[in-house]
Amino acid sequence: MIDKIAIIAILILYILVAFISLFTYLVIRGANENKTDEERKFEDEEQMNYLEIYKNKKLR
Repeated sequence: MIDKIAIIAILILYILVAFISLFTYLVIRGANENKTDEERKFEDEEQMNYLEIYKNKKLR
């Protein structure tokens, strides 16, 4: 009896995690597709600035 309940609970939990991960993937992908070229360029510049600052801190 307890084994069946545990299997059902794990199955429900597995399905819930699968839906959450699918939803997260779709949100991230959708947000990435709607960016303009200007937004992508700005993001690239921000990342380059961050990496330059990180590199300078690491060298100290």
